[in-house]
Amino acid sequence: MRKLLRQVGSSDSEFLATLKAEYNQIYQPDHPSETEWLYEHVLVAALLQDVGELPYQSATRGLFAPDDDIRSWVGLKIGRDTSLWPAKPVFTLACLFGSEIDPLLAPLNSNFIAFLMTADYWSDADLASAFLPVRHMLDGEIDADRIDYVHRDAHHTVGMLGNSDDVISAIITYDDRGPICSDPAPFANFLATRAHLYSTVYFAPQNRFRVMLVKSILRGVRESDELRRAFPVISNQHMSTDSFLDVDDVRLEEEIIKLSQSVLKRKLSKRAGTALTEFTTGTKVYRHFWLRDVENPDAPPPTTDVPVPHDLFFEVFGTDAPPSSGVRFSMEGPDGEVELAGIGECNGPHFGVTSDARATLPILGDVLVFYPNNSKGEDIKAVRAAYADRTLRAALLQKARNEWDGIPPDTRSLKGFNGPTIFISYCTDDIAEVRRLVAQLHHFRRRYFVIMEANQGIGGTTARNSIDGVMNTDSAILVASRSYQQRCSTQLNGNIMHEIRTMHDRRSSSTTDYPVVPVSVHPHHDVTNIPWSLLGMDAPPFTGTVIGNASDTELRTTVEAALAAIDAEIGSRP
Repeated sequence: MRKLLRQVGSSDSEFLATLKAEYNQIYQPDHPSETEWLYEHVLVAALLQDVGELPYQSATRGLFAPDDDIRSWVGLKIGRDTSLWPAKPVFTLACLFGSEIDPLLAPLNSNFIAFLMTADYWSDADLASAFLPVRHMLDGEIDADRIDYVHRDAHHTVGMLGNSDDVISAIITYDDRGPICSDPAPFANFLATRAHLYSTVYFAPQNRFRVMLVKSILRGVRESDELRRAFPVISNQHMSTDSFLDVDDVRLEEEIIKLSQSVLKRKLSKRAGTALTEFTTGTKVYRHFWLRDVENPDAPPPTTDVPVPHDLFFEVFGTDAPPSSGVRFSMEGPDGEVELAGIGECNGPHFGVTSDARATLPILGDVLVFYPNNSKGEDIKAVRAAYADRTLRAALLQKARNEWDGIPPDTRSLKGFNGPTIFISYCTDDIAEVRRLVAQLHHFRRRYFVIMEANQGIGGTTARNSIDGVMNTDSAILVASRSYQQRCSTQLNGNIMHEIRTMHDRRSSSTTDYPVVPVSVHPHHDVTNIPWSLLGMDAPPFTGTVIGNASDTELRTTVEAALAAIDAEIGSRP
């Protein structure tokens, strides 16, 4: 980062002038800011920007989150609401303001450092476009961290095209869109090397397999109250700052090994138990293959009835398109005028890598499947048959969409499930809590319907699916939360409000016509502005135990109470 600052931040550079002007306008210091003092903030932000990453980040993202105390404390420190922020920026700032680091930063403006590290999540209008050049230098296509790790990792794996000094020396400056270079060749080499690393190292099947195993193990531990109590380090979803700092890659692996040596491992499901064995001992030889988006036009319609053996693991690669590149090349014409051309325009056939997240396998939308060599049994025969007629990919995609760890989205017509049908109204931000709630409904063999993805349903729009979900059930459990409340106020024509209005219509004659029982992810005082009056409630109702922090036992008790309330209301109908 020091080299990069020296390259673009000379005393007469536009980069430095912009940085000083933005800082003085936003923070209005008593005295003009000195260059070196400002650069110290950039250096600290560059050094600490990844301290909030979880161990095995690819596997644990979504499985661990900051607890409410951290979010509130960090929010107070920066004067912002962090309740809807992802885990990494919250943990990052918790470390920044912690007792070990904060005293060392006393001479600096810690709020400015916090902003530089987590700027994407600050929604303030006056900060939305501030410090964009330096933010691109800290976290952009060609930033200091990427220049470092790409060349370091490539040196030990795939080999290098060029070196970091070549890249830095070709950078003229950073502006609001990103870096501007004098020579596209070092940038092209850098981007090609990074794409090669992602394709063959970071996303190598061997690495993805370990990620799948870790996910399966952690989910398996959370399915058992006994395992959750015995292994709190890896089972508690909501983490304090101390617990976050206590768990790194080594500690996580130690806990998994400790689990493998415990008699309690027998409490794991077959899939989680297999994942634990393979992660710790690797007793089986696994093979893998890619399922491409090539289907057999003459094959029967895809089915979700293909059984997935407990020792077969698969992962679907997302289809989100990467943003367009902001890297540009400065060209001066004979008249002295400077023209900026996009890097993709300067490198001919070199450059799918500026518009494609990965230039070689895995291909976006493909499914990576691992299975044990010499597998036997009826389930694997069915898998092979589906592979042969080219329906396996569609079946696995449907299974991934329609099941949460084996929990179906709709039990209304399944044999062995009973009681009034229940619709689950929730915000997708609370998906982790809703998964646990639905698992309890499944445990009690109750008839329910939950929309697990936007396109679930037969035709129609997402709004129509939400309305039909209420219309085609007897009652609802409303999962209140800060996010749910925010959607109600900011998306008046959104799916949640469609659900609430439809519940209102069904309850217009009598509340017993369509019982609605709320449970809450967050404390009662955080969900008072949900439009409860539309549901015939004069005041915000009592929502019982906060399920965001609930143990399985507490959650089960809450669900039992909700079911009892629904049964009582329906039983009291005239």
